[in-house]
Amino acid sequence: MYFLEINKEHKDFLGAVRHWENLKIAFEANTIWIKEFSAEQINSAELLQIPYTKIYELKENLLFERGKQLPSKKLPSGLLWSPVLRGLPVSLPNFNHNFFGINQKLEIGLKRSEEEKEAQALLVEYQELKVYIESAPKFRLEPLQWVVIHNKALIIGKPLLPLKGDTYWQKNDFLLPSGYDFEWPVLTQTLKDKINPFDKNLILWNKDNSYSSIPKQNIKPLSISSFRLTFS
Repeated sequence: MYFLEINKEHKDFLGAVRHWENLKIAFEANTIWIKEFSAEQINSAELLQIPYTKIYELKENLLFERGKQLPSKKLPSGLLWSPVLRGLPVSLPNFNHNFFGINQKLEIGLKRSEEEKEAQALLVEYQELKVYIESAPKFRLEPLQWVVIHNKALIIGKPLLPLKGDTYWQKNDFLLPSGYDFEWPVLTQTLKDKINPFDKNLILWNKDNSYSSIPKQNIKPLSISSFRLTFS
């Protein structure tokens, strides 16, 4: 049997599993406990994306943190279990995502994603685009927009051009590398509010977890004339 442990101050994140009606919940001082996970639920993306949690397996009344060979603690006695829907009302209080205790900081980074997303942007070298665009038919360029970033061309729209480069998919105002997603997707909106509060930029996120803010006003339709004017 598996148990989830999370501090009460982070209970807003449990909204992701509230609809699993088979779960049971109990409260202990500043801690929330959840049990009765099915094998499918315990390995689900919804559960793995909840930050600040610890997952334990119960063996002989001892709790073993998942992936560890030595027990971490005993299961607290006297817990009063109730259905998760009763323990987590629909109207949860707002969580202050901007507050992190000394030992509660999260590094915002990328991880490989098994979910395939359609590419909506392409970052190419100047020469790659130059060779193609000089002979490209007008209708092929019309659906696309572009902007220069770090001496490269970022092309946005569909269908993308058949050029060698790095592709990105769009999530809100983030452009994320194809095959990757944020490690904590639940914090995507919080991150956007922090670094792009007025929706004026596109955020190009790199695999090394650096990012570039691209003013939306700098993005223009892709055409032979706009290309020549930019790189003349």
